[in-house]
Amino acid sequence: MRKSQSASGAAGFLAIMTILIILYILFLPPDIRDELLTGGKTTTNISGGSISDSGQNILLKQNIGKVTYINTNDKTYDIPTVRVYAPVSGQLLKSVPQIVLKNALFDKEKALFTMDFSIDTKATENIKLSFNILEHYGPLSIKVNGKEIFNGELAESNPKPITLSDLQEENTITFSVPNPGVVFWRSNKYALENIQITGDVKDFSNSYAVQYFTISEAEKENLESISLYFRPVCTVSDVGPLSIELNKRILFNTVADCGTRSFAGLDINNVYPGNNELRFGVEKGSYLLDNIMVKLNLKEPSYKTYYFDLDDKYFIKNPETARCGDYDDTCPPGCSDIRDADCCFKHNGYWCGLPTDNPNDRCVYYVDPGDCDSCLTGYVDEGGDTSDTCEEKCGDNNDGICPSDCPSPARYYDADCCYAVTEDNFFCQEVPITGINDRCRAAVSYSQCTLCPSGFEDESGSGPESCTDNNFDYKDEEEEFDSDYDVKLVVTFTNDEDRKRVDININGRKISIDTKDLEFKKNIDDYVRSGTNSIEIIPREDVEIAQLKVELIKVS
Repeated sequence: MRKSQSASGAAGFLAIMTILIILYILFLPPDIRDELLTGGKTTTNISGGSISDSGQNILLKQNIGKVTYINTNDKTYDIPTVRVYAPVSGQLLKSVPQIVLKNALFDKEKALFTMDFSIDTKATENIKLSFNILEHYGPLSIKVNGKEIFNGELAESNPKPITLSDLQEENTITFSVPNPGVVFWRSNKYALENIQITGDVKDFSNSYAVQYFTISEAEKENLESISLYFRPVCTVSDVGPLSIELNKRILFNTVADCGTRSFAGLDINNVYPGNNELRFGVEKGSYLLDNIMVKLNLKEPSYKTYYFDLDDKYFIKNPETARCGDYDDTCPPGCSDIRDADCCFKHNGYWCGLPTDNPNDRCVYYVDPGDCDSCLTGYVDEGGDTSDTCEEKCGDNNDGICPSDCPSPARYYDADCCYAVTEDNFFCQEVPITGINDRCRAAVSYSQCTLCPSGFEDESGSGPESCTDNNFDYKDEEEEFDSDYDVKLVVTFTNDEDRKRVDININGRKISIDTKDLEFKKNIDDYVRSGTNSIEIIPREDVEIAQLKVELIKVS
């Protein structure tokens, strides 16, 4: 009876639990319910393929984290004024009040006197020995470290000081008088007083100073050049070389140009993220260094780019009509030469692949030698040849030379620089639609063939295998995203309190975000294309992004 009651109770409990679990799953949001039931298989990049039963497909889902803003303007660090000096003062190094030297036939006990003294050989110079003579007869011998520096008779009571050279840290001076010899009834004798060793001693206690400047990890990664500027206040005749070290490596060691603003180039390989030490030192004289400044020149940052694919079945193809600005061998009616390369070439002009400071310089009909630098990528004609006046300059892709005056990195501005990295690189004669950073590539995938309208080529003139006629069939069509679907961009931040300012670059088109919300959503149907799509996050200030997601949604 008891066993029957236990079995019935257990069965009832299991039935109630089963009903509760089913109800819990039914009331879950659809995306969470699908993920739970399918093991999360629809939340990863599915290469633009099929739509899940929920009508959604996650094309891209990426956890981001902190994205650091990099100000590409020149950045300066002001360093406090520094004074380094090594004053020299005359000092008494050793003194003996009085000595008596005597050497006779039967009296030799005082024939020799020895005195020891120490010096700092690096800090002491112009060392002299001086003394006064109270009584004398015969010759006097003086030796320093066993080497005789004087031997003779001194008659004056205040002889000229004797310069001491070739000294060591520890030294010995010996005074002696010789035996009178055949004049045995006489004695050689000297009575000396006020015996002194003096020298000019440098005080190095203030001869160096240390200052620090700090750069961030992002600044280090994008550092193109760095310089130190300073103005030395000094008197040229009174100073020795000024030494400047960066992180214990010498970058300046010469007599500075007093009163003139000076600078020293710093090796970017010797600069570290975090604290960097500048050490200023002098061995002679005094320098006051003011207007000290460390100037950083940062290159254009390359932020991380993410990719997702969209199958062309989600696009409706239409015959393409010529658009002003496209590289399509067509000059559309009403399109000006400075807006379209084909219009420029139609009128025998030279075209610049990058926008110029003056928009009217984008297409020119004669290139003066002084105007070559106006186009960073070099002016070219329809055949890709450089103007005669700009040959062998940056942008001349047919001279076999990688010029030293090309902007950095040079491989994006000159074909020869691209091939100098490796002859297997592929170069695009014009600037690709995705920007100059895709102009020189180590490899070109099938989906990247259309980035370069004229086609990527290696040094031999061959194109990538992925873009050959057998593998790649380019159709001169424009496409529209199917209205039955939407592509949604979702950017999730870490909080809903801070202001978030960031640009999202989708296939070269920018979406600006300025919000305090936790989440930003936008339909990006007009931004996407068939094949590979790119998303670059470009912060306008440091920003924390929890997740970046792109969804394909069926709307009808």
